[in-house]
This record gives sequence, structure tokens and C-alpha cells, in this order.
Amino acid sequence: MAPIWTAGAQAIAAERDLHRFERFAQQIARAPRALARYGLTLLLPDHSASTPLRVVTISFSRSVFHVLDALRVRCALHVSCAEGRPALEGRRLAETMASLDVPVTCYSDAALANALAGADAVLVGADAVTPNWFLNKVGTGMLAAAAAQVGVPVYVVASRDKFVPAKIGGRLRISEGPAAEIWNSQAAQVTVRNPYFEPNPLDLASAFVTDVGVLGAALVPDVCNAPTLPADF
Repeated sequence: MAPIWTAGAQAIAAERDLHRFERFAQQIARAPRALARYGLTLLLPDHSASTPLRVVTISFSRSVFHVLDALRVRCALHVSCAEGRPALEGRRLAETMASLDVPVTCYSDAALANALAGADAVLVGADAVTPNWFLNKVGTGMLAAAAAQVGVPVYVVASRDKFVPAKIGGRLRISEGPAAEIWNSQAAQVTVRNPYFEPNPLDLASAFVTDVGVLGAALVPDVCNAPTLPADF
């Protein structure tokens, strides 16, 4: 979503600055290691080495995975996730982490809030970050709200190319999947909705872990509105 718009904007701007797109590509290549580094900086200092770091997540975010992969090398780690229906991305994450010898507890989507008891942090990804909201897998908002009630911090992990101004945020299409993925034989008077993503207010996040540092929600609009687009985009 947002990275495609950002890449397109950078390509257009490269007509005026031939090295701009090359610098952008280098930034994208460095992002996974930077996300992991800042994630470690945020999560490890206050954690006791005598107990596993307990992280709750949703869906399969490659950015979140980079942080989890770095954490498992530095400390004992336990991951809780939801199935992620209808495409079951959460099962994919569970299988991936288990293959790396990380203990995983997989919940039904509706039961994921039960994982918050004793959790150290919630880590979620973002398909886009705008000056007013971040976009992620449906269910993120309920998980973040439940985490706030019990005092578990919620960290959004997203590289800089996912931060876009409101101008682009308003053009993003928040898609829904086919009803048949949920129920393919419903009664005539039943309407089935199958949203894949949802926008969430920035203040649901305790901080944003990016490839340029850890940001509070108040700083996100400044990053989104940084001059990265050509004037006529």
C-alpha cells in the first residue's frame, strides 16, 4: 500500500535528482536491520534476563518478524499470536517462530486478549502510517485497546517508507475480501463483511519503532509530512 505510493513519488522526483531513487532503495535495504536494532534498544533494557520476554502480536508482519528474530538471539522469548482469519497469517508466524525454536502460543482471533496477562509488549506492523492513523490487520484496534486497559505497551513497527502525508493517506484503498471466505452459504437476509485492514488512531500506540529511531505518536505527523513528494504529485 503506502510503500508503493512512496516508491512512485520517489521515482517521479528522481527525474529532477538522479540519485534520489538510489538513496531511497538503499534506505529500504537497510531498514530491516535498523528496525531490529531500535526494537532491541526499546525492549531489552528493562527486561530481566531470568524470565522470557513475552510478546503478543497479530497477523504476519515482516517488520515485526525482524524485531522478533533479533530478540530471540539476545534473550529468551515467548510469542503469542492469533490465527489471523481468514488468510491465517498468524499461523504462518507461529510456524516460522517455532521453526526457530521460539515457544509460541496461538489463539483464536477473538481470544487473543487473553495473552495480555503477563505480557511485556504488543508488537504490530503497519501497512501505512498517516498523520492521523495507522493501518493494519483488522483486530489490531481491539488488541491495542485491551492492552491499554491492562497497562501493556503497544509498539507499531514500520519502516520510513510507510509514513505518508494525509494527501496519500486519503487515496489508500482499504480493501475487503470476498464474503465466501467467511461464510459461503449465508441466508438471503444476512450480509457478510470481510474487512482485511482497519485504520487505528495514533494514540493507541505507545511508540513507533522505525528505521530512523523510536518515535512517540506526537512526532508521527512531522515524519509523515516531511517533504518527500514532488510539488505536483
